[in-house]
Amino acid sequence: MELITDPALITPQWLTQALQSNGLIPATGHVTSAEWQTIGTGKMGDNVRFTLGYDGSYDAPKTIIAKLPATDETARAIAGGMGAYRKEVMFYKELAQLSSMRTPEIYLALIDESGSNFILLMEDLAPAKPGDQLISETIEHAKQALSEVAKLHAAFFDKKELLARDYITHTDADSAAMGQDLLEQSWPGFVERFGHGLNAECTALGEQYVANHCKWVAHYQGPQTLVHSDFRAENMLFGEAGQVTTVDWQTLTESCCMADVAYFLGGSLDIESRRHNEKTLVEHYRQCLIAEGVTLTEDECWQQYREFSLQGLMITILGAMFSQAEERSDQMFLVMIQRHLQHAVDMNAAEFL
Repeated sequence: MELITDPALITPQWLTQALQSNGLIPATGHVTSAEWQTIGTGKMGDNVRFTLGYDGSYDAPKTIIAKLPATDETARAIAGGMGAYRKEVMFYKELAQLSSMRTPEIYLALIDESGSNFILLMEDLAPAKPGDQLISETIEHAKQALSEVAKLHAAFFDKKELLARDYITHTDADSAAMGQDLLEQSWPGFVERFGHGLNAECTALGEQYVANHCKWVAHYQGPQTLVHSDFRAENMLFGEAGQVTTVDWQTLTESCCMADVAYFLGGSLDIESRRHNEKTLVEHYRQCLIAEGVTLTEDECWQQYREFSLQGLMITILGAMFSQAEERSDQMFLVMIQRHLQHAVDMNAAEFL
């Protein structure tokens, strides 16, 4: 099929071919109308909802979601160059079905050789709603999210052959050195934009982390698994029946399972809620992991959680500096860096730097 990344150029005829190709409508059926609107607040990709009309009464979706490259040329170039779009397409093509974690059903997945142009057509999960990074996620939603991510981690836990895929980021010395270079370049500008919202202790820890990112990456030597790496409330859709569907798989990484746990609790709960509930929530995750066949002791789990309280710093710093400044996104990045840095301070994570 022709790869189209502009929603205005996606026609009923093109959608007919796409839906016929996977049997959603019969070979004699046709999409007769397709109206679209942009949804969501993504920075590294755009999401569009298509409302479809058909020439008959088919058991086919009335609405579908198209995920497309970012309209922002800077974000698009960075995401494509870093392989983010390829990660997501290949996750849905090759890995999603290997875990019982709930992800959207994919109707079409196309990407070009450059890695900068792609399209995903997927199920519309409305009325499920994404979380909001500017508020604190509920404890019930936190438990649901951790239950889901335990399924992902268990499915790939210490599976070296699966984790060797070339589109998964590997936390080796080369990637760590590149990360530290980017952090050192970005940190001064980040502090200029967001430093007004940070206390002295948090700013000092941020500086220490940026200077020692490579050391931190090298510290963990335990079993690895597949981690989402941007596992936060706005990358989840919460349904009324307790279902959680995880989206935005552009940051696939081989790492410690507690990287996702610490990142989620540190960034998606406000500071006081996280402090009050994290012991209980980390133990909830551990029990879910055990139920999936992977055992960590309480001490192992907690120490790894402390170590990976630093997980949110790099993605927040680089995410802010590599995307266009906007009022809402800057509010989000400020809230996230405040929470992640305070989390690391609370966990005394400086000992891992």
